[in-house]
Amino acid sequence: MKLLIAWLLIIGYFLLPAQAQEEPQAIWSTYGIVVNDTTGNTPQENPQIISDGYGGYTIIWEDGRAGFYDVYAQKVDGSGKLLWQKNGVAACNSPGNQNFPKAASDSAGGVIVVWQDYRQGNSDIFAQRITYDGKPVWGKGGIAICTAAAGQFAPEIVLDGFGGAIITWHDYRSGTGEDIYAQRIDSQGKVLWEKDGSPVSVATGTQWYPKIASDGGGGAIIAWTDGRASSSNNDIYAQRISPSGKAYWEKDGIPICSAPHNQEQPVIQQTSNGAIIAWNDSRANNIDIYAQKIALNGQILWEKDGVAVCIYPYPQQNAQLAIDDSGGVIIAWEDQREEKGDIYAQRIYSNGQIAWSENGRPVCRAFGEQKNPVIAKLKNEEWIIVWEDEQIGKRKVDLFAQKVNSAGTPVWDQRGIPIASARESQKSAAVAASPKGDAVVAWGDKRTGNFDIYSQKISSAGTLLWQKDGVLVCAAQGSVVQQNVQLTQNGMDEIILVFEDGRHGYFNIYAQKITKAGILAWGADGIAIANVAANQTEPRVVPDGQGGAYVAWEDHRIDGSPSIRLQRLSSSGKRLWESSLPVAQVNSRQTKPLMISDGAGGAIIAWCDGRDALSLDDIYAQRISSKGNLLWGSKGKIVISANGEQVDADMISDNAGGAILAWTDFRRGDRNPDIYAQRINTQGKVLWQEDGVLVCGAPDVQHTPKVVRDGTGGAIISWTDKGGGSYDIYAQRINKAGKPVWMTDGIPINQLSRTQQNAQFGNSNVLVWEDYRYGNWDIFANAVSPAGKLLWKAEGLPVVSLPHTQYSPQVIPWKNNSVLIVWEDYRTGQFYEIFVQRLDSNGNPIWEENGFKIKSKDGGRAPKIVATPNNDSFYVFWEDYSDGGKAIYGQRYLLY
Repeated sequence: MKLLIAWLLIIGYFLLPAQAQEEPQAIWSTYGIVVNDTTGNTPQENPQIISDGYGGYTIIWEDGRAGFYDVYAQKVDGSGKLLWQKNGVAACNSPGNQNFPKAASDSAGGVIVVWQDYRQGNSDIFAQRITYDGKPVWGKGGIAICTAAAGQFAPEIVLDGFGGAIITWHDYRSGTGEDIYAQRIDSQGKVLWEKDGSPVSVATGTQWYPKIASDGGGGAIIAWTDGRASSSNNDIYAQRISPSGKAYWEKDGIPICSAPHNQEQPVIQQTSNGAIIAWNDSRANNIDIYAQKIALNGQILWEKDGVAVCIYPYPQQNAQLAIDDSGGVIIAWEDQREEKGDIYAQRIYSNGQIAWSENGRPVCRAFGEQKNPVIAKLKNEEWIIVWEDEQIGKRKVDLFAQKVNSAGTPVWDQRGIPIASARESQKSAAVAASPKGDAVVAWGDKRTGNFDIYSQKISSAGTLLWQKDGVLVCAAQGSVVQQNVQLTQNGMDEIILVFEDGRHGYFNIYAQKITKAGILAWGADGIAIANVAANQTEPRVVPDGQGGAYVAWEDHRIDGSPSIRLQRLSSSGKRLWESSLPVAQVNSRQTKPLMISDGAGGAIIAWCDGRDALSLDDIYAQRISSKGNLLWGSKGKIVISANGEQVDADMISDNAGGAILAWTDFRRGDRNPDIYAQRINTQGKVLWQEDGVLVCGAPDVQHTPKVVRDGTGGAIISWTDKGGGSYDIYAQRINKAGKPVWMTDGIPINQLSRTQQNAQFGNSNVLVWEDYRYGNWDIFANAVSPAGKLLWKAEGLPVVSLPHTQYSPQVIPWKNNSVLIVWEDYRTGQFYEIFVQRLDSNGNPIWEENGFKIKSKDGGRAPKIVATPNNDSFYVFWEDYSDGGKAIYGQRYLLY
């Protein structure tokens, strides 16, 4: 017996390590290595501005410097000088996102700020008071206004007249629909009504996006969009809340407008004896602007269902209000009565009478599009209106302003005056008036790539009083986005990665080389491929055969005309060409690059090209030599230029110095795209039918093909196909001569009910896809023989099938005809993680059921995988969202 036990122990000793080696072994640090998390120019956006009553202005905004969005504030004086610390004071920088801030003066030179807060996962409502000298006094993270179950959204705030404020929001705590709640807070940050707020309306259906105005007596009037009648027949309701949080009017509010069809997006303005409410109104099957006045006792003062502010044909929307000192209002809005949006305005007297021209007076009717107006009352009977203005041909948005007098006449230049027309766009304006008749505007500004916060003061005469194009309020540095990583082996047991990097405000393409020991060979920050003040996207990388790589990308340095450019990097990370090369020296819109090695030390690139206006996007290609010569002419070679668009291309090497491509083809109309393919040789000559080989021309939609070599000079092509009613996976084999081998229009790889999509090839016969057969996204796989026979079950085999979402599979070949599959996985219901699985040649999972988890700091998304089987290694890289940022991480695994 002892001898038997000893033999069993010896056998077990040798068997266990062999079994353990079946699972991959992480080689680098526990949670992978940081490939890139470089800091840079972070976004600041969505500003609000409040006059402090003493000649200063407090600006509040969302700030991404820490990865998550926080809320910051800064004060400027009347001369544009920043009064608080550089880059602002944090109203809140707790974990999670804090966004959509709203603010009101605290009547003592400071502000009370309220926002949506995700520190506990769901959206809650928090608030902070910042004193006149920039000190947050309600704790580092603010105070909780509402932390009830589910989410609370869209907070609005108004002063209560006693140093505190009343805050309202819409609330999901009931689980059956959104409701309106409110809370009052005093100057010390103490909540005065019931915990988590007093109900304003908890009627059936949806009540959401409330707006609030003071009632002049310590309470408030709140208006909202209300779906109690029907989700497709929204109305406008309102309620008045007392200083103690009790409803003055009928429970759950009174109807302001219950006309047929939808009434939505109310705005509200306090008057001396109540409030005026305006909204978007679709009663005539066209979006118009209506308004209503309501007294403090809830009496409707104008005609039933509101006064028509503008009912001109075509949409009018996005009304904004300002008081007129006589119990009426000025209303500004976006107006589509002409081809592009214009800005119009109207005055309504206290009795509901229209004061200016029927359907409004034009504020700006310039060529281009004017939208998103904001309005503020100046002294006397004058108002300033600021809007976003996209002029024809500029491809960017500027800010313009106009002053209108009591007759509705524009006072400044007919076009309006430009507040900011720096490079790139200026958006999201907010405006506050001064007692002297001046106005201060704050906005989000993309002149350096990301949004920063700028401000400008405008005199009553329309003169810009601060420096040209505004005063910089905040351009803080911090966590930026690195994303869309692409990778390749360089033939020297090293991995070269390229990715989009936002450190300079714009997305530029950066590169890094990683040794098998996990060393960043090109410095901690990587190297810029072409550092320009413009976006570069869609990077692609292939080895150059010398330990370096070719890098291609979509380059936006010419506004409105992206081009495909290329650079070659040496093994040491040196740019081998003096400057990046345009692959086609023609002024056209070039997008979506693809790239493969040409087998001779160069590369072949294909892309979508809009140079032919009649045929829309076509597909062109270019071959580049190792010296940077354009081998297929300065303009590239046409792969396909048929009627309609040719898009969604995929490309592989044909193993003979040329390429095989497949694409989605709209030559038969926008509603019936098909799949076509073509082969080109080393000279760029098309080898199959001139207009491509029809891979699938079945009825309905076929799109997003993927291509893999079939091992005999041809290819197998898969695509997503809607011919059966729901989206399925189909495939076709095309031989070396360009003839379809399997049945006409392809064979079904999977055609179960619901959607299957985004198929990826692992090798010449294994396909992996996203599958919705069970009501959530899973990953399934199947294999197909050279004769077109399905080798695994007819419906495919699950790679992972769990609740929640499994998405974005990537698959590569491994030893013994097996494949490695990696995907992003939401099985925890809290955050995405990365999982990997190995399938053998029969589709059996080698590792634990539903995959092996990649250890990471805080989950990850968008995984990419590459293998070096000769070294028993594979590498996984992903986007890491720890602390709200978006960095590139990676891990190497040994697999015997």
